[in-house]
Amino acid sequence: MVVLARPDEIRTKELHAAREILGYDQVMFLDLPDGSVGQDMRALVGGLDAVLNMCRPDELYLPYPSMHQDHVATYEAGMRSARLSMSARHWYPPTVMVYDVTAYDLQLYPTDLRWNVFESLDEPQVDKKVAAVEAYESQQVEGPHPLNGIKQSAHALGAARQVGWAEQYALVRAVRDGNWAEHLARFESAPR
Repeated sequence: MVVLARPDEIRTKELHAAREILGYDQVMFLDLPDGSVGQDMRALVGGLDAVLNMCRPDELYLPYPSMHQDHVATYEAGMRSARLSMSARHWYPPTVMVYDVTAYDLQLYPTDLRWNVFESLDEPQVDKKVAAVEAYESQQVEGPHPLNGIKQSAHALGAARQVGWAEQYALVRAVRDGNWAEHLARFESAPR
């Protein structure tokens, strides 16, 4: 996981609590200013390029570019980092997906993204997701709100697809050619 914005002490503790709930170990911080990660787009894209080149993920997940300025900047920088480059040293993730940010339902950013991939979840996975969101105590809201209905939303998405629970994604790119071992070998042998 890559965290772009510099979290304060409270959010850092919440992030680590959520990380433990979800069970992943590695977190990288780009240490950009919260609320304005896109202030220097060149630096943001360069930081993401470095992370992609180091980690070489097969899948890249970006937030839907909705209401939050950091989500818009992350989406735009991530799409630029996922580009096909003239440099053999630049990692080209074969799959790029955009994930739903349930807190926002208004679209100010025109895209042609469509929710077209649905990941089936089981109830313990949904419960972990709810617990991870609840670990961000400073971000909780009272009353009716999408963050308070994660399990119900996952159930509704799943029921519409004949599974118990689901998450939705917009597929940007999926390269399935079986030659990724060759691509990886070219990448690893490129001068750095």
